Amino acid sequence: AAAATAAALEVSQRTAAIDSLAPALMDLNRRYKDTDPAGLLTCLHTLRKYVDNLDKNSCDEKFQRINCENAAFKTRVGAFEGAVDVLIGCGFKQGEGVLAVEPDFWRTKGMRLQSALNKFDFLIGQLAK
Repeated sequence: AAAATAAALEVSQRTAAIDSLAPALMDLNRRYKDTDPAGLLTCLHTLRKYVDNLDKNSCDEKFQRINCENAAFKTRVGAFEGAVDVLIGCGFKQGEGVLAVEPDFWRTKGMRLQSALNKFDFLIGQLAK
């Protein structure tokens, strides 16, 4: 029974993460589209690249972790309030100075990352107009 409860909780947490992606992207867009559209575009391109790399190389540990202390991350993503929430909505979890997915993330990613990439492409297309 405990294992079933733990499994149900894990599914619930994954569903919550998936459900949090669209609102996180909308909040990020709303917050910066008028005040810093160029910075937002760079942020979205960077977020998209992280997710695309994970989608294409989900078994590779190199793409399962993002170093939040990296200067490029701090400038392109960390400087934008709500950007980390977008990555969390894609399945990353926050740790000490890193964002990471579980080692077995590739087994359960399903269409989540493809859906996220489609959302990024839509927003990037809207901003590029």
